[in-house]
Amino acid sequence: MPATRKLSQREQRDCEVIRRLIKSYFLIVRKSIQDSVPKTVMHFLVNYVKDHLQSELVGQLYKPQLLDTLLTESEDMAQQRNEAANMLKALQKASQTISEIRETQLW
Repeated sequence: MPATRKLSQREQRDCEVIRRLIKSYFLIVRKSIQDSVPKTVMHFLVNYVKDHLQSELVGQLYKPQLLDTLLTESEDMAQQRNEAANMLKALQKASQTISEIRETQLW
């Protein structure tokens, strides 16, 4: 086995340059991985939700126990519907009255 020889000044400088380049490379790779891991996780989460959201919502919507609740008219809507029906009757009566006035001749 040959004895280890001392590196020349140029070889030491080359080794130092290579060491710095390798260190810089690994820092760049580490930063790249740190940036890409959260993006990848979010990508898969968003795609999973996108692929499964509609089927989950439809499944929840058509549960038999919820069907009656979902199809029941709320009290507010019933009141608004009644008010609209009453307003329609009043407007129809007013229209009929106006028509009768137009048809009668005052002379």
